[in-house]
Formats: sequence, structure tokens, C-alpha cells
Amino acid sequence: MSTEQLVIVIKAKQTIHNTARKIAKEVGVFLGMEFDADALDIIAELTYKKLLLYGMPKRSTITVDDVKLLVRRNDSLKELVEAKVELINSIKLPESVSNKRKRKTANWLVKE
Repeated sequence: MSTEQLVIVIKAKQTIHNTARKIAKEVGVFLGMEFDADALDIIAELTYKKLLLYGMPKRSTITVDDVKLLVRRNDSLKELVEAKVELINSIKLPESVSNKRKRKTANWLVKE
């Protein structure tokens, strides 16, 4: 592994740790709980390791379907992810129709 790749891995791990800690704190505020710093570190490390286990070789993008697959056993997370996906889909602008090619239907396929 080159130095550049190592720097990218370290930055990714730090970002995952910071984000996991932030989310855990937000959940704690929502539930009226406070997490110990060691507990936050453990949650962040487990999140990082889970993502490493989940990652597949030669894969550079994790899609929404991948996230749904990851949370499929946790009903509350599944509902939250589905709600966020619906929100994102409602906000997205429709794709340009002019960029898509129209398929030609063969005459013998059209029933009269």
C-alpha cells in the first residue's frame, strides 16, 4: 500500500469514527441519554469494522440498496432508511427525458 493510499484509509477511518460518534450523540440526545466516551469509541470502531466486513473487493460505491440490505434485520433502522430514501427521491429533479433513447417497437409485437 502506497503512502497516498494509507493517508486515504486513515482519513476515511477518522471520518467514519467522527460521523458514528456524532450520530450516537444525536441519538442519545433524542433518547435523553448520555454515552460515555469509551462507549462512543466502541460504537465508532464497530461501525468501521462492520463497513470493512461489508465492503467487497474492487467495489468503489455503496448504493442505497446496499444500505437497505445492511439494515434489513433492524426494523426501526429499515423504516428510517426507507423514509430517507423517499425524501431524497421526492427532492430529486426528474432526469431529462431527451437524453433517453426511445425504443422502437417491432410491428409484429403490436397487437391490434
